[in-house]
Amino acid sequence: MPGYFPKGMGWPKIAKTTPGLIRATVYKHLHRYMPAMNQAIISHLQTLDFKDGECNVGCFDLAYSIVARSGSFALVGSRLSQNEEYLKAVKDHILGMIVTTRVQFLVPEFLKPYIGGLIGRLATLGTSWDMHTSRKIMLKHFDARAAEYHAEIFRGNEPSETNLDDSDNPVEIFQWLYESSVLRERWTYAEGLYGALVELARRPEYIAPLREEIDRIFSGMGPTVPACDGMVLMDSFLKECQRLHPPSALSAHRVCISDLKLSNGVTLKQGSHVAVPSGIIQRRSEHYANPDAFDGFRFVKRAAAGAKNSRLVDLGPDYMVFGMGAHACPGRWMASALMKLALAHILNQYDILLPNSDSLPLTGSLSFEEFYVPNFGLKIALRKR
Repeated sequence: MPGYFPKGMGWPKIAKTTPGLIRATVYKHLHRYMPAMNQAIISHLQTLDFKDGECNVGCFDLAYSIVARSGSFALVGSRLSQNEEYLKAVKDHILGMIVTTRVQFLVPEFLKPYIGGLIGRLATLGTSWDMHTSRKIMLKHFDARAAEYHAEIFRGNEPSETNLDDSDNPVEIFQWLYESSVLRERWTYAEGLYGALVELARRPEYIAPLREEIDRIFSGMGPTVPACDGMVLMDSFLKECQRLHPPSALSAHRVCISDLKLSNGVTLKQGSHVAVPSGIIQRRSEHYANPDAFDGFRFVKRAAAGAKNSRLVDLGPDYMVFGMGAHACPGRWMASALMKLALAHILNQYDILLPNSDSLPLTGSLSFEEFYVPNFGLKIALRKR
């Protein structure tokens, strides 16, 4: 939003350019890095510590780690996705970004461009995401990647013919972002996967039909974009989880860059910050039958009845987890595919249990502004099938 960018570094231009770039590259090339995300999920699950066929793990930590590793595999390639220092920096950065954004809403307008960098450094003090650490990690990697890229171009090879596209070093979004001079992307979808894992453990009646769908579709298509698009039961389950457990009570944040008179006569002054109470809207009876009840296949039924906007990635006035309008999340297709791949592997390999946690809430006792903080103490048990 205008006025909320750190001073200098070209952030306004980057923020204006990045969403369109992500829409143009990430969605278009999603099929090309599905194998990379799939392999990263498999690799991470293999690192879990099982004893007597069972592993107890923090549910949010599991979801967060899967998202960070598999997203990184696609975004920056296999080298950085296996770098534990980089993965920790990714997680710490998300914390710093959220805290910085929310604090900026509370400070006077003229201070916003200056205070952003300061708050970001304070929010991540003592973590791996400070300017020096993150810059050192990223520049070392991207300098090497840029050198490889230009070396191949100098030899007369097209990007699709270079070693960036072989099985040992899968093609990554970096290639398209580098060509467009933008190297940034963010993802905060761990909470969606976290909520789905907890709901599956609490509602085992959904596991059998989901496993049947996974077996039927993956056996013919494998871990591909069409396969993920075809898993309508899982899509509905994930959307219902996010409808009832959104990461935030508000969505579609906007700042008025000029006075705006609404149809009811109310005038919003320049600089006014407005948002939509999406958390409440998604529980209103005029939008959903029995809105407070969990119905994992709610959106499959709605689609069969002819309702529009029933997919996880669809936008609408009754479902705004990904925002709305031109500023809606441009990476939601990647988020959908990533969560479906992760759930497919987990359901195929493990039973999901909630040892001594069945009554614990998904959110913790703390909240920050409109954000719901996950219950970091909630653990699940994965039992090998």
